[in-house]
Amino acid sequence: MRAPARPSAARAPDPSSARSPVPVSRRSPVGIIFMHVAVRKAASVKIAVVQHALRATPAQDLEALVAVSATAASAGADIVVLPEVTAVREGPLGDELWRRLEDVAPDAAVIWSRGAAEGPETAVVAEVPPLGATALLSGDACMDPQALTVLLAETPEAAILAPRSESELQAQAVLELAIGLSTSLASLVVIAEPAGSDLGEPGHGGSAIIHLGEVLAEAVAADDLLLAEVPGPLGAPEPKGPLPVVPPLLVQRLAAHRGQKVAVDYPADLD
Repeated sequence: MRAPARPSAARAPDPSSARSPVPVSRRSPVGIIFMHVAVRKAASVKIAVVQHALRATPAQDLEALVAVSATAASAGADIVVLPEVTAVREGPLGDELWRRLEDVAPDAAVIWSRGAAEGPETAVVAEVPPLGATALLSGDACMDPQALTVLLAETPEAAILAPRSESELQAQAVLELAIGLSTSLASLVVIAEPAGSDLGEPGHGGSAIIHLGEVLAEAVAADDLLLAEVPGPLGAPEPKGPLPVVPPLLVQRLAAHRGQKVAVDYPADLD
């Protein structure tokens, strides 16, 4: 188990800190996630999260995702969360993956983030049975203080993050942030990421399942299947804590991506 980390000394990106460029919307999950079974709310939900080691070819990625989804379904998962895999998402392989998932996991709700197809970052709230109102965040939206503040007003019950971490250090910082989000934004926070990318490219692992400040499962290998039983119904955290301070490394990333400056009290914290 990991305790929530101490607040950081870095502050959000400068530019007179205007509004977040990430639009936050409430909408149908169609086009953002794909589900082929509507699971009703129950006393508990068994969640499977896939961490996928990127393969040499898209066809190999496809076969690996199908195989691990079948394993998750055999383990009794009610929900299977797959990471973004660009090579599969683009072109006909995305539709082929979905068709194969219907065969290998007929009794599970499969959630596959395709947010990157809509842009570099997305923040959406959608009804996802059996989780309820679910915040779906990708890219820099996962660490944007303004986007998180807007999402807080939507009172989601769960959050699924696809942060596209560019290093292992970023992945660790995202986990720190997610622990804090599970006691403020939503009681259940899931991180679903691929692994095996070069430094500076998205895909460095860090997948996890967090419930009310407790890490229920965390990836320990590039290819990993996380399973956790989460008590339901979920609901918002009670009592609801304040949103966590975004870790300095993620503040730095956000600023770099947006051409902004970061105010840092202790520069050593960014090392």
